[in-house]
Amino acid sequence: MTLEDAHTSIPKINEESIRRPKIDHFHGKQAFAGGVAAFVTRFVCQPFDVLKIRFQLQVEPLGCNKSKYVSMPQAVRTIFRDEGVVGFWKGHMPGQLLSIVYGVAQFWAFEECKDYAKHLNLYHQNENIANFVCGSMAGALGTVTVTPIDVVRTRLIAQDSHRGYPNTYRAFMTIGKQEGIRGLYRGFYLSLIQVAPLTGINFMTYKFLCTSTVDVLNLHDKSEIPALVTFFNGAMAGLVSKAVVYPLDLAKKRMQIQGFGEHRKNFGKHFECTGIVDCFRVTILREGYRGLFKGMWPSVLKTGITSAMNFCIYDNINLLIKNNT
Repeated sequence: MTLEDAHTSIPKINEESIRRPKIDHFHGKQAFAGGVAAFVTRFVCQPFDVLKIRFQLQVEPLGCNKSKYVSMPQAVRTIFRDEGVVGFWKGHMPGQLLSIVYGVAQFWAFEECKDYAKHLNLYHQNENIANFVCGSMAGALGTVTVTPIDVVRTRLIAQDSHRGYPNTYRAFMTIGKQEGIRGLYRGFYLSLIQVAPLTGINFMTYKFLCTSTVDVLNLHDKSEIPALVTFFNGAMAGLVSKAVVYPLDLAKKRMQIQGFGEHRKNFGKHFECTGIVDCFRVTILREGYRGLFKGMWPSVLKTGITSAMNFCIYDNINLLIKNNT
């Protein structure tokens, strides 16, 4: 065989198969849709977040006489009596910033990852697993971006009315000066461990439910799914994902208030721990396994509503953009 024959016998590589997937510029508009959805959702659901965090940071058992909060109705009455209506929106500005930044990063990253995944066999072999992986990567990127905002938000909600930081800006500056980057990223690893699978399960469940809806209702496309059904699918996705990883969320919040005990004396005993493992150990030792699920009900309600609104608003804005371009 001549060298020329050998050269011609080598199979030609299909350049299309190795070419970098083309970036769809529509993803910028999808990022915008994600930001709008996050903004609206955060404003509506902030009171649930305040309730959740107050329960998560309370060391005393729920049935104890020393507990400031013993149930959701009683907690609502107490916050309203002590802090007024504004108390339910404590930490709203950093929370709003967190939601918008995270919403933009999450939805943009998910669509980008999904574009790349479509060129791999995994996506076509098991779309649910592909959606989980893409969602997890999107959640990880969002976590890296917003953890400092989450730390500030948690402390503003956790502090006494006349102690701590006067505003979001001062909170950032004070934590950065006194505790450094490490202070702004307290609980980061727990956030990553929690949010990545949570976002993955969220996207996977939502996409699965939407695909099932198309089949059950004999629709031609997901864009034909009624808004109310989209809302329900989003709510179910949020409930399932949050229930799976909730103890990690509780531990993350307790890690974020370490070194902050002087500014929350009116909320009972301050929780102290030395690390992730110690956080779980101390919680179980003092409060039992039930303590790992403190604040779960307001959290599940908030997550269900948040997820439902996020997906519903996001999908409808995307549909509106597509119909007008």
